Amino acid sequence: MNRLVKEFAAARASFGRGDEQMGSASETSSSIVKFPSRPDLTFLNETIPLFYVGQDGDGFWVARDAEGRTGGVFLLKASAVRFARKKSAPAGCALMFLNAPLELDRDNEGSRIAEILAAAIGVARRRLPTLVCFIEMAIAEWRKLLAQLSQAAVGERRRRAAIERELFHDRYRLASKNDDDLPLS
Repeated sequence: MNRLVKEFAAARASFGRGDEQMGSASETSSSIVKFPSRPDLTFLNETIPLFYVGQDGDGFWVARDAEGRTGGVFLLKASAVRFARKKSAPAGCALMFLNAPLELDRDNEGSRIAEILAAAIGVARRRLPTLVCFIEMAIAEWRKLLAQLSQAAVGERRRRAAIERELFHDRYRLASKNDDDLPLS
């Protein structure tokens, strides 16, 4: 298993260099944020550990301490925050959330599953760019559909609330789960 992780990591590392040379549409190192310097003493005392938390180009969460001693890649934001708190226990730490994509610049001490998935995504992008593009477009369309369905549900709840206000003057709520009981608008 460890050998597989190393092979995927090597493939992902070579993927990043190869794409920049090929000039693909994926993000290049110029769009990757370098970790900022630690805030001065007026904002954060140097005795308080500081962790940077943000997402990489593939959407995985990255947590790394300001001194660069420890860091990891995770599937979930909560896992990255938990990692930072665990590494700085019992004193606690300050967290700085970064908006721009960033890459972990040291060995991953986080989720091995996230590392394998990130490497597999890198290999797939290099070997099957058309398929990856199709999957990314399908996911984007799925998210749009979910947003439209959510907006429709919100609109229906607002319509129902308006009818209840009109009929009952905010004194009662309609208990029926059947919309046939509501008057046509």
